[in-house]
Amino acid sequence: MSMRPTRLIWIVIVPALIYAALKGFVYYKAKTTVDDAIVAAADQAEIHYTDISTDLRGIVTVSGITVQPVGYEDRIAVEAVRVSSDDPMFFVQGARWQPGENAPPPSMSFAVFGLSVPLDADLFAAAAPTGAQPCENGLQVDPQLLRQIGFSQLSMDFDGSYRLNEADRSLDVAMNFDIHDIESVRLGATLADVDAEYLGSPNGPPPSFARLNMAMRVAPEFGRQLLKTCAIGTDATIEAWSERLADRALREFELFGVELGSGLEAALRRFYRDWGEFELVAAPSEPVGMLSLLFLPPDQWVDALGMRLTVNGELITDTRFTWQRPDAAGLAALFGAGPAGGETETTARPQRIIVRREFEPVPPGDIARYVNYPVVIKPRGQPEREGVLKRITEGSAEVEQSVHGGKFTVYVALDEIESMQALVQREVGSRP
Repeated sequence: MSMRPTRLIWIVIVPALIYAALKGFVYYKAKTTVDDAIVAAADQAEIHYTDISTDLRGIVTVSGITVQPVGYEDRIAVEAVRVSSDDPMFFVQGARWQPGENAPPPSMSFAVFGLSVPLDADLFAAAAPTGAQPCENGLQVDPQLLRQIGFSQLSMDFDGSYRLNEADRSLDVAMNFDIHDIESVRLGATLADVDAEYLGSPNGPPPSFARLNMAMRVAPEFGRQLLKTCAIGTDATIEAWSERLADRALREFELFGVELGSGLEAALRRFYRDWGEFELVAAPSEPVGMLSLLFLPPDQWVDALGMRLTVNGELITDTRFTWQRPDAAGLAALFGAGPAGGETETTARPQRIIVRREFEPVPPGDIARYVNYPVVIKPRGQPEREGVLKRITEGSAEVEQSVHGGKFTVYVALDEIESMQALVQREVGSRP
């Protein structure tokens, strides 16, 4: 009988001791790694932190960070940096991934919280564009303009993650960037046919493109205040400044050889007037090889990748554009094609392709061909359903509709479809 209390004590104490030892070891490894990184960066910045916390589930958090770049007086403050992985041994063994030799951890993520920089910091003043007319910089961060609007510091959060699924050979990547009260960007992508062992190695097979979701949001309150601040002290109205910023964005597109059609230009000008969110989604019905994208004519991108563009939830249906390919001569040389019409390689001009996207009637019986296409479906005796056809299941068509502030899904019985239209892209011409 006297052994039972002792045995019970050991049953309680031994796991606690093991847990404490493991946690202490993980803490030691994490602290050593962080301290080594600080020493390695000593010639670039002086870095301090107040605390490190660890979790045996695979989470390390460093808090109370200050960074003072060499040669500057001001400091960058960071509330916390968190790194996590579902492979706790990553924090014990360190980063031992070698492309072509072994696979990386199944997942990993990082997050930076509360990074702040005073707008009058010497570091910011040296790095950010300034000038007599800061409004001419458009949406580029300009400390002078932000101070005029009423900001005293720039605060931001950003994070990134990946998840590798070896079973279906896919890789999900995500990144988010948020400048508080100004603008935010979110990005998500999925690659298929991923070989985990050769991921990142130039000798491995290239993956395929499966999905992309990218959105940029400019806070409407900030956008309106931006236009108002730009208009103060000038002869131009707020509306004129909205047009001026839109014109600047169009010129930037032209620098890359892109001229937007009337539909895209109208959407761009609407964005600079109302602000809010611009979203691009590319979801091909089947994964597309990355190498084939390099040689795919740009007028085929929208259909091949199942692309759709929205501004504040409103679908852009007219996506006509022209594009002068800067690499056209190089691609022609790669395939052995010579210049046409007697022009030399140095004088030949890339062709400008004109494309148009518009809704066209299609047979309801062919509805399965238009999964991931924007569609307009007219059920018998009901209002039209306009949105993106997501899938066909159990005799119904699932249509995702966008409304201001969100999305919802409606189901239309296939045998009740009276008529149907799909958004189709056509090449309507070209010119030199």
